[in-house]
Amino acid sequence: AAATDESFDAVVVGSGIGGLSCAAVLADAGKRVLVCEAHDHPGGCAHEYEVQGFRFENGPSLYAGLSPDASPNPLKHVFQIIGEEPEWLTYDRWGTAFPEGKFAAAVGAEDFVNRILPTYGGPGAAAQFKALMARVEPLGSAIFGVPSAAVREDAFAALTLGRYAPSLATLLLVGPAPALSRPFSEVLDQCGVTDRFLRNWLDMICFLLQGATTDDAPTTLMAYMLSDFYKDGVVLDFPKGGTKSIVDALIRGVEKNGGEVRLKAPVAAVLADG
Repeated sequence: AAATDESFDAVVVGSGIGGLSCAAVLADAGKRVLVCEAHDHPGGCAHEYEVQGFRFENGPSLYAGLSPDASPNPLKHVFQIIGEEPEWLTYDRWGTAFPEGKFAAAVGAEDFVNRILPTYGGPGAAAQFKALMARVEPLGSAIFGVPSAAVREDAFAALTLGRYAPSLATLLLVGPAPALSRPFSEVLDQCGVTDRFLRNWLDMICFLLQGATTDDAPTTLMAYMLSDFYKDGVVLDFPKGGTKSIVDALIRGVEKNGGEVRLKAPVAAVLADG
């Protein structure tokens, strides 16, 4: 393509949920933003495709903390900043299939502890799950208390994180920080979680969240999810219209503030002065 003299405050490469979130927040802050996407559909790994009139999703299938107004979910914070989001449908149980059997599991701790584990887990499964939750719940509570939007690497970190100092101190105490990014499987090993069904169950949750197993998922992710997933009265969320509704909401946030999303626009190179 011919060179142009277009000027932008920020160019975001890729229109995945992360890139679109970044672009939408920057556009809301008054920046002139361009998003370049090589594919002919936006959404990155979360885009959908159609076969013979049926729509299929590539992206995440497990969402939580998006329907409540008060939530620690960082994507919810993005929606609240840009004033755009999908309509959320909620549900409290799901169908699962394991080597041990097929069953409908209710969201929350009561059904899992009182019915699922005794039925499908081994003799020590319930005790192992209790030990695991005793380890991750304090960490999850501390993570809830430190919004990801407040975390930064510049000199203003003290300003944005100052109001969350107690939760931050707890997070560093129960972590500690280097362990927070370590694979969640290390926490399972430390807590003595050996039950095959319970390990498979946690691998399933990791896969639904991140397309990974406990050997790859970071401890912060799983501590956050397990602490939220097994609270009383918790529900799961799904965007009406599918994951495309999330992508569309973020694009609206970009475009209504003067930003632009270009499809079929691969980036050949990023040049930096100096």
